[in-house]
Amino acid sequence: MTIIRPSRVFRWVIRGFLLIFTLSLSAVSLLGGFSAMTILDPNVQNVNIPDGDITANFNITNPSGMYINVPFNISNPGVYDLTNIQLSFQIAMTYGNALTLLNDTTTVIIFYKEQFFGSLAQGLTLKAVLTGTGSDFVNLPDPSTEVDWTRTPYPLEFYANLTFSASYSLNLYTFSVNIINLNAGHFP
Repeated sequence: MTIIRPSRVFRWVIRGFLLIFTLSLSAVSLLGGFSAMTILDPNVQNVNIPDGDITANFNITNPSGMYINVPFNISNPGVYDLTNIQLSFQIAMTYGNALTLLNDTTTVIIFYKEQFFGSLAQGLTLKAVLTGTGSDFVNLPDPSTEVDWTRTPYPLEFYANLTFSASYSLNLYTFSVNIINLNAGHFP
């Protein structure tokens, strides 16, 4: 009769536990990666930013009346919750600077906003509007002295940068979607 030492039994138990733990983490990782790919599939359009028309008033001669509304929706058809959902939105304004000798083109960031939305459970859709009002707009040039109103094709041109980021599969994956220099309009 062979007697197994307790240390050998302990080692076999630990090895078994590590094998099961490693296999379960591998399965979670593989399934999470496949599921995350379904969320970002461009043919399904689960991330729609903007989801419709961006409405805005970029009349810098009346800063308190300026606003922007960006509708968006995010669907989670995956297996796990989307967590750490964040949307950041930035507006840049390009104009002819009348204070320079050659009316050089100047670009300034006039709006920047980040919003955190927490988590989105599996199978649900987040539909919301990112908004900005007059007090959110900063770095506006003086329209009477700094803006070259004869600049063509438009005196003021506006461009948007959007970033959507989230974590997935028990926070094993973090991804972001960026839209750079989206034409947001002009004035007048």
